[in-house]
Amino acid sequence: MARRISALQWVRLTSQVAVAAIALTAGVRLARGWSLAGVEKYCPFGGLETIWSFVTRRSFSCAAGELNLALFLALLGLTLIARKAFCSWVCPVGSVNEWIFRLARRPGARLPLEPPPRVDRALRWLRLPVLAVILFFTWRTGELVFRGYDPYYILTSAHGHEVKLWSYAILAAVLALGVVVPMAWCRYLCPLGITLWPFSALGRLRLRRTQSRCTACAACSRACPHGIDVAGGTAVRSGECTLCLECTDACPAAGALELRLEGRKP
Repeated sequence: MARRISALQWVRLTSQVAVAAIALTAGVRLARGWSLAGVEKYCPFGGLETIWSFVTRRSFSCAAGELNLALFLALLGLTLIARKAFCSWVCPVGSVNEWIFRLARRPGARLPLEPPPRVDRALRWLRLPVLAVILFFTWRTGELVFRGYDPYYILTSAHGHEVKLWSYAILAAVLALGVVVPMAWCRYLCPLGITLWPFSALGRLRLRRTQSRCTACAACSRACPHGIDVAGGTAVRSGECTLCLECTDACPAAGALELRLEGRKP
């Protein structure tokens, strides 16, 4: 049976495609010399990379600037409301990984594989040393050292500055890994993801499950690309939730799983 796609999911898909197209266009325009503004200018992670330099030296790291810092601070504010929605509604790397997940997850397919919960939880902490290494060398050198390794930059910069042949091998490995494990980059390696995680856990928009309407089929948990046990509680409190709403589309019981603003009466 064909998968039902809600109107809100069409809005999300439109947002994903539009942002990816804008980022690619910015990369091509810079590469062709038609513009001085590249994809880095609109990356909120650049704001985090340059914070130390801005606070201690009143200067910015390499190509990062005021807009990056403003975008990063705005993203933190958004995350306190809408959790990690940026990751599934805006981020081009998150979008591509999700599309790979959809293509790989065919009926009867052996891949992707969902790791055991304990292994999954342990692997998620890999993002912390990745973040620490990036920030240490960026703050020490004043250069955006992550460029050649960053899937977002490699994917959208049209062979930008510091992108080498091995950079494409890294990108290919990241995408291939997403075929084996759902959203592997986002779960285990993304430095921005681990930065947003504690703020996302406090986010006010939450998916809530009405137990009296739930059929206990666990379709919501199986549909989650981030391996969250949606059916295991009355609300999704995990800081990993990106509000992709795959779980609500998969739920067969009307009103059993809904997005609500915490603190307001149902």
